[in-house]
Amino acid sequence: MSEKIFPRNLTARASKQVVGNPVNTRLESGVGNCYPGLEFDQRNLDRRFFPGLIFEFLATDGSPQATARAGARLLRVEQNDPELNPSNPDLADAAKQLRTQLQAARDDLSKGEWYLDFLEQGESHIPLDKTENGKTTPLDGMVVWRLVRSLEPNRVKIKLVQRTAPAGEQNPPLPSKGIELNGWRRVFVDDKTGVIGQVYKPGELTQSLCSPWQHDFRDCSCYYWASNHPDIVLGEDALGEPTLPSGASADPERANTPIDWERSDRSPASRAAALPQNRPFEMDHYEISQRWQELAVVLRGKEISQIYRSPTADTANPYNDPDELATNLFQLAGLEHVLCLEYLYALYSLIAPEEADVSTWPTLQDDVTFVSHELLLVAVGEMRHLRWVNQLLWELDHAYPRLLTKAYGPALEVATQIPIGGGHTRSRQLRPLNGSALADFIAVEAPSGGIDGQYARVIATLQQPQYPDTLYQLAGRIIADGVEHFSKFSEIEKVLRPYHRDQEPDGFKPPYLRNITPAPTENSDTQQALDIYKGILQNLEAAYKKGDMEDAGNIISARQEMMNLNAIAKKLATQGFGIPFFD
Repeated sequence: MSEKIFPRNLTARASKQVVGNPVNTRLESGVGNCYPGLEFDQRNLDRRFFPGLIFEFLATDGSPQATARAGARLLRVEQNDPELNPSNPDLADAAKQLRTQLQAARDDLSKGEWYLDFLEQGESHIPLDKTENGKTTPLDGMVVWRLVRSLEPNRVKIKLVQRTAPAGEQNPPLPSKGIELNGWRRVFVDDKTGVIGQVYKPGELTQSLCSPWQHDFRDCSCYYWASNHPDIVLGEDALGEPTLPSGASADPERANTPIDWERSDRSPASRAAALPQNRPFEMDHYEISQRWQELAVVLRGKEISQIYRSPTADTANPYNDPDELATNLFQLAGLEHVLCLEYLYALYSLIAPEEADVSTWPTLQDDVTFVSHELLLVAVGEMRHLRWVNQLLWELDHAYPRLLTKAYGPALEVATQIPIGGGHTRSRQLRPLNGSALADFIAVEAPSGGIDGQYARVIATLQQPQYPDTLYQLAGRIIADGVEHFSKFSEIEKVLRPYHRDQEPDGFKPPYLRNITPAPTENSDTQQALDIYKGILQNLEAAYKKGDMEDAGNIISARQEMMNLNAIAKKLATQGFGIPFFD
């Protein structure tokens, strides 16, 4: 694992709230968005990329007038920019030269509109216009911004030009002779303290973000507003409808289908999926002000109209000692292994997309392609979980001071019983992806229900101080991945639902399936497949013994064998057989 990262920003260690930009506007908090932006607008940093100057990045809508003003327009010259008197002695001469250049150009730059014409750094000369069919036009402001962001924190030369258009001319003119300035690309934070430069005023980094109190969220195209003004939400469950222990709806479609928070029709029948074409059926700005009391309260991403009752608290008790933890992790590895095999068997029961009867089922080819892709991702995810559980066992065995009395891995057994929630289990089965199999897959991946719930005591144990922090983080990744598996299976169920019947008679085969059965062991292809599978396990065992310093050779060999297994599994499927991974 990587070294622990310690914050360098002094304001984060202050004993009181520091005046200026709030903590969520710090660069280390940003996710790199600018439209509409979450913590801050990245463009507001680059407006001041060149010391002493402030720019505005202007986009074009394609019209001649907008194109003529596209690019990086100079807003003003700031000769009191702190970086023109740098503390870095290496920039002292460059700062003196730049101050002289700005002083000489100040009067000219105060008249008319000036734009960046080129950027030059090292041997790279970047013109900020393009010529097509003998016509020169400025680059769009967003393109210029991306080019500015690509500059390294080093010396840079720029040219400013003033654009003037003869009366009545619609097309942007060629730029006039300009002013060249030699400076450097600003470094946004102090290299010792991590504090954002003093040139940025309080509020400057957030000044261009959308304002919820002005209803900017109404026509936002990004769909990630905070819960107090969301664009999309999950619908409320009616009284008496079943829910999962996590509080999510037991109906997979409702649990995973976002709806419009601003829908004009508030009746339960109007809860259709949120789509861009729903705009005519949503409230307008004035309606939001008139009918604000009808907009639902949203908690945990879900609308509520009743008294809120929080989900049942996780009361998982830690294991008594590290050996008990390791014993249960060994069992969880077997559970991850058997699920991977069940999912792979179900995957090969699907027809190939080219076999789809599109004359009867027009969308079947696309649906099979989607389901195959998602099911493969889930199966690969279970392989990854198997790797992570073995990593947990290896870390416990190699912890200092020693935690375990004996080694518990590698763990590559195949479990015989699978939890389905509510304290119940089912026997392992190799089945095609029919309706009952899919329902079992959803049940085992349901949050706090099946396999996810099995990790609750693991998490509770690893939160104790005697265990390394990295182990808790690794177990948390397994749980987060499991929630994604539930969502994928729920989406698969929704896609395949039209191909099932309410009452399916014995022998009914949905049009997306092959009727495969476990292949007889005397079949030569079966023997080859089982030999490959055995070789994969041998390579994984050898690699897992190395723990974090995994044996690249064994891992590569295992992956290659997985490709070979995939090929032989597809061949067997065309014969109506699946690989008999277990009895």
